[in-house]
Amino acid sequence: CLASAAALYMPVAQAMDDATTPPPGLYHLAYLLNYRVSDFRLPGTEQRLPGDNRATVTAVINRVIWMSDWKVLGADYGVDFIAPVTRTSLKFNSFGLQESSTGVGDVYLGPLILGWHTPRWDVSVGAGWWLDNGRSGGLADPGRGYKTASINGGATYYLDEGRTASASAMLHLERNGKNDVGFRFGNNLKIDWGVGKRWGLLQAGVVGYSQWQLTDDSGPAALTGAHSAHHAAGAQVSYIFWPQKAMLRAAFFREFNVRAGSGLATRGNLLRLTWIKAF
Repeated sequence: CLASAAALYMPVAQAMDDATTPPPGLYHLAYLLNYRVSDFRLPGTEQRLPGDNRATVTAVINRVIWMSDWKVLGADYGVDFIAPVTRTSLKFNSFGLQESSTGVGDVYLGPLILGWHTPRWDVSVGAGWWLDNGRSGGLADPGRGYKTASINGGATYYLDEGRTASASAMLHLERNGKNDVGFRFGNNLKIDWGVGKRWGLLQAGVVGYSQWQLTDDSGPAALTGAHSAHHAAGAQVSYIFWPQKAMLRAAFFREFNVRAGSGLATRGNLLRLTWIKAF
């Protein structure tokens, strides 16, 4: 059940208003994520792997977004780049296995971001690729060992004319490539959502994410009909530092339902801090 060689699952959840693209300019987003795995689910099931099995993933992720003043189909056009560095440690008492690894993970190249804005709606679409540059092969390695093409789109709806209350959702459709041993994970659909309220420079609300595997895995050790799924909910608070043109976000997610695909699946809690700076 450890045969599906890939990096440990690491949720990178977005949250409130992330379907809204920022005004033209250059932005740096620094994420600090801590994902603590409390248990693992057996392949093809929601059953817990027996024994005391735990893992922790800590990641520092740098993201750069550039929104231009160019218009494409009436939308603002932009690009983005993501580079993660992760530290993973895991312990499988069930198998007598301990492993840890630190390194640069797979980077993301996003040549397309389009954002439309109306008084009550913000809509965005984007596309890009996760590369396979990170070291891979072990469960704790920072890279997944395969490329992924991603298409995303979402919307933010403002419930009042002052745009202080909002509901947002962001969809991600991923097509995975094969790894070095010929294993291909099935295509995934993920939704990040959030409902929040703003009071001046402070915002707070409820957030969550869900991920569904849409197609079968293929290749060595693939299980037909075994589709993974993760569901989580939590809360977020953010504050704008107006003179610094910056924002600090803190979010916590708890996974409440997980199903494994061909390999083991993780269930845990995610803590995410985000510093956003405009230049």
